[in-house]
Amino acid sequence: MIQPLDLKEKLNHLINLWDDESPEMRKILREELLKHGLEIVLQQDSCLQALGGEERRRFQELLKELHFDLVLAAFSQILNHSLDEIDLEKSMLVISYWDRPEIPGQTLRGLLDKLADEVSREMPGRGHPLSFIDHINRVLFQTYHFRGNSGDYYNPDNSYLHKVLETGLGIPISLSIIYMLVCKRLNFPVYGVCMPAHFIVKFDNGEDEIFFDPFYGGKVYSRQNCLEYLQGVKAENPDEILKGCSTLDIVKRVLRNLHLNYASHTPAPEKVLEIEQMLAVLETFEQ
Repeated sequence: MIQPLDLKEKLNHLINLWDDESPEMRKILREELLKHGLEIVLQQDSCLQALGGEERRRFQELLKELHFDLVLAAFSQILNHSLDEIDLEKSMLVISYWDRPEIPGQTLRGLLDKLADEVSREMPGRGHPLSFIDHINRVLFQTYHFRGNSGDYYNPDNSYLHKVLETGLGIPISLSIIYMLVCKRLNFPVYGVCMPAHFIVKFDNGEDEIFFDPFYGGKVYSRQNCLEYLQGVKAENPDEILKGCSTLDIVKRVLRNLHLNYASHTPAPEKVLEIEQMLAVLETFEQ
């Protein structure tokens, strides 16, 4: 990734040329900015701070003008990796930027860092994995009060990283994502499991396998519990489902949930169309 200083220098140069009335020049400049869509989305706050008054104003105008194009470009750049290397945190930050571009990605990352620091402060030095999970659950669900929003389940805010970090309210997949992002900072092997009509996580270090449910405060399930649930909903390939899902699967599911929210429960046709375009970009990824 381009270092922030290099990006800021390039932005300064491009922004100063943006007023050129030549359509060809504007097209070239637009393409150059979109080449750095992911960096701009993730680093916009530090970029703005590095610009002078007039350049900052122009850059803010550009961000508004190119907003959705930057989102699509950012997703395309995230997908320039193998399936195992797609970054969940960056993907969720791009979705947050799509909804609320004024919230800096650095701020959201700082909140996740704070949660991880709080967890690590009194993390058991050793013991059974359940003791580690119990500790993480206490911090996230008792100290910070993350919880399932059963009373307003289909509110789109339940799917956005920035809103769940702000309110503590989420749905199974968004609470699981926060759990995974915190655990990743602690090198604690927790992965997502895409269940039909639900989402849970599992600890898996190659020796122990523990399924648990962030939507219900970290409730632990046995493998047999999970298999019975999958059999009850007539899911195909239950053993394959319990292996866990890819980051790409998780991001698609977040977007599909939002599509359902905006198509049926909180109608927003323009958002539905944009989500479909984001999903189309993700669908082009060759596994």
